[in-house]
Amino acid sequence: MCSRNLYFKLGCDSKKCTPNCKQVQGFLKGFLNQHNEPQIDRFRLHWFCRASRYDVKGPIFSLCVQKALRHKVQELDIGVPVTAGRAFHLPAGIESLRALKLELQGGKPKLFALAFASLETLSLSSVSVPGLELGEWMSHSCRSLKVLNLVDIDGIKDLNISNSCLKALTVSSCSAIKPRDLYYRYTRWYDTAPEDSIIFIHCSSLEKLEICKCGFDNLYLNVNAPCLKDLQISNCEIYGSFDVRISAEQLQTLCLTMELSFSLPEASLSRCRIYSDNLRSLSKAIINLAVPYSSTLGIGDYMCKEFNSNGLVEFIYSVRYAKSLQLNFQIIEALSNHAQLQNITFRHLEHLEASVVDLNNLKDIDIADFLRCCSCLDTLTFRYDSNADQLSETELVDQLRSKLGDECGNTRFACRVINCKDSENKGFNGRV
Repeated sequence: MCSRNLYFKLGCDSKKCTPNCKQVQGFLKGFLNQHNEPQIDRFRLHWFCRASRYDVKGPIFSLCVQKALRHKVQELDIGVPVTAGRAFHLPAGIESLRALKLELQGGKPKLFALAFASLETLSLSSVSVPGLELGEWMSHSCRSLKVLNLVDIDGIKDLNISNSCLKALTVSSCSAIKPRDLYYRYTRWYDTAPEDSIIFIHCSSLEKLEICKCGFDNLYLNVNAPCLKDLQISNCEIYGSFDVRISAEQLQTLCLTMELSFSLPEASLSRCRIYSDNLRSLSKAIINLAVPYSSTLGIGDYMCKEFNSNGLVEFIYSVRYAKSLQLNFQIIEALSNHAQLQNITFRHLEHLEASVVDLNNLKDIDIADFLRCCSCLDTLTFRYDSNADQLSETELVDQLRSKLGDECGNTRFACRVINCKDSENKGFNGRV
């Protein structure tokens, strides 16, 4: 009770807390009343108890936070069940926090009237806030903010963030599509037009940006971050068109993995493009643009003509400075027979990795055209999940060597074939 720099942590779930809720409340009040040291550095209260929802037992949560603030707490982590759509009020004096984390199970935090002069870390999880207002508030009222985490946010459809101090931004599990809309998206009963999600991120100090496990109808993403070094857009689902523009001259690592579920009318897919500018510092790029596994079509057939003929080549051209490149085979298939492929030269590419579901699919695709663009390649790696016809790795390497012939001059590179299910990941090594 008298220790300095105390970190207080209390977690209660519904199963364990409900029978003893009053005793837990009594303990918490007693602890905060008897704690003699003037300072608690970190205060974490996760109280997920159905008997103590915030809108029913609100005073107990407010009282706990108020008492923690009296002890000059610097980092506050609150997780409480709030009835969906209800407001969660933060007490006066909270503006001096250095770190704030809220998990409200759908509640609405009343933040926009507050100004945090010293706040460096803000994490919002399972809250309901309008994206545009959230971005405007963070840009003007959290000027010292360095780390921002947005997880499972309801209302994040549009977002505009401009902050000169922000260094790391994570947007995770934020779907712009309501579950009901997703269920009826492509049925004849669905008559609502696709929604646009517009995200602008203009941060001069931003070094890491991650957007993962999000779903969008039409996505418009504009990133202008001259100091950005690590960009990940991973495991996202796109149901309509997309326009991604990246300006980050110091970018070193780029990861882009999206499942493209184009089932909307072709007219709505006229703006599918990814544009990256000034990526001369790029060291590693991971790109996986896949159609659903249930589809028998490849990207070249399944995607709209606008993206297949122009946008894909334009995007691959923008990552031509990468030293290490990972692509799924659907991209290589779409590019191999493209007339503009010959205009792309990967002068710095040393390591190329291609992933494919079945190793036998490699027999039907002429990857040689793509390899001719890689004049400095040292290693080529194939990763596969299955091998239905039991194609041997030696046969694959010989086949590739035959297709390349003497057209690559004296260029030779190591070829490696790896089964993703191989726990030891030994693979097979050959030379082309």
